[in-house]
Amino acid sequence: MSALTKPMTEYGVGPRFAVYTALYCLVMVALTRYFDPRLTITLVPYSTLATAGTILVLLGIPFYLLSVLTVIRAFKARRLVVTGTFSMCRHPVYSAWIVFFVPGIALLLSSWPLLSAPFVMYLVAVALVKEEEAYLEVTFGKEFQAYRKKVPAIVPYGWLRKNT
Repeated sequence: MSALTKPMTEYGVGPRFAVYTALYCLVMVALTRYFDPRLTITLVPYSTLATAGTILVLLGIPFYLLSVLTVIRAFKARRLVVTGTFSMCRHPVYSAWIVFFVPGIALLLSSWPLLSAPFVMYLVAVALVKEEEAYLEVTFGKEFQAYRKKVPAIVPYGWLRKNT
């Protein structure tokens, strides 16, 4: 292991990602509640927002659980996973929060400010996952380098490129 690369647990940078982004989300929810109704989404009927939000959260649950279980097993076995949700993006645990959970919750809460959170979360994830990527490169070498070239980091659009 390189002196520049810190040892990594199965949680990776997840705890820091959770703290930083949870704080931002809490502030956005507080803004929505404090300035309600000015920061509440009213352009779309709530029933439509609730349906879309529920669908996003329900899609996120299996995506998240499969990703977490897979990364825990792979970490213990010291193997690089490139299938399942990991074939769609390299960091599907963070992706589940950015793409499914937080947008879904924002729609359920009708919160304009909370809809900004996935963008902030994406920027935080991109900055933090550099540590995980360095660890994976040292640990798995060329196998990880080839995987990184084929699969996007955060946004799960890798399935679009499977057949190319």
